[in-house]
Amino acid sequence: MSLAAILDSIQTNLFRFGGPFVIINATISCILNLLVFTKPTLRKNPCSICFIAVTIANTLYLYFVFILQVTQVGYNTDPSITNIIYCRIRLYSSCVGNCLGPSFLILASIDRTLITSKDAGVRKRSSNRLAITCIIVLTIFWMLFHIHAFFFAEIIQVGPNMLFCFSQPGGHTVFTSYFALVFNAIIVPLCIILFGLWTVKNVKKVHNRVRPAGSLGNTSTTVGKNQHIGSKDHQLIRILLIDILTYIIFRVPFALFLVYQQITQYQLKSNDQIAIDYFGFNITYFLFLAVAAINCYTNLLVSKTFRAELKQTFLKCGSFCFVQQREN
Repeated sequence: MSLAAILDSIQTNLFRFGGPFVIINATISCILNLLVFTKPTLRKNPCSICFIAVTIANTLYLYFVFILQVTQVGYNTDPSITNIIYCRIRLYSSCVGNCLGPSFLILASIDRTLITSKDAGVRKRSSNRLAITCIIVLTIFWMLFHIHAFFFAEIIQVGPNMLFCFSQPGGHTVFTSYFALVFNAIIVPLCIILFGLWTVKNVKKVHNRVRPAGSLGNTSTTVGKNQHIGSKDHQLIRILLIDILTYIIFRVPFALFLVYQQITQYQLKSNDQIAIDYFGFNITYFLFLAVAAINCYTNLLVSKTFRAELKQTFLKCGSFCFVQQREN
């Protein structure tokens, strides 16, 4: 069996069996995240609003983009390589969805930096109204910014019986590839790491100057007369930090592969090299989307508040079902 055939078999089985597993787990993860973050105790927090936006963006990206990649690679069925309109919608959705989730994660990072500041004026800037306004503005901005993707999409043949829905070769491909690199591998990681470290620094300053507030059972930290960091804010910081880590692990490799793809696009490649490149694209892209399948579980792992709220939700659902069953 040739190298190309081996790689094709590996990626086909990965998407055929791993794809549905990721989709199911990501769907469950997104639903559970929404159930927790939309609860009255959390939804009034600006950071929770950002996490809700991230979850919705991941869900839309999952069903508008990733599921098509699963059918294409795993089941050799892709309507976007036979219909140019469908191809354009797919590429446009991919470009917009690729930016929304990370942008909302940056907003969450900024909010945690604001809320942990020792300056009361800075802390007041962390508000639901500002978070919602920023989410709406960013959504409109990215939808307009990527409108070019719709018009420059083409069905391209890159090898024997190998068709792709991709942007037109040339200047537009160079722009989209380097934009994906700069945005996913530089801007987003740099921003979330910067604000994440800034938040950690602020929290350490709080603990260094901590003074008990009220009784021993109080679940907040007060510094001086002005700063008040609740336990839920602490838990949301933990969730944010684990989200930053998973983003770097799962999403940066895809951006780096796009750089390699751009650098080597004019090189004459053998069929085996084309197969290796296609394999690398699909594996890194699979990881890129798989992060949505583990968000809820990482939240459960690091956040006591998230576990408690989810447990309470399940208990309420169980009680409701039990009452309904008895009434029937």
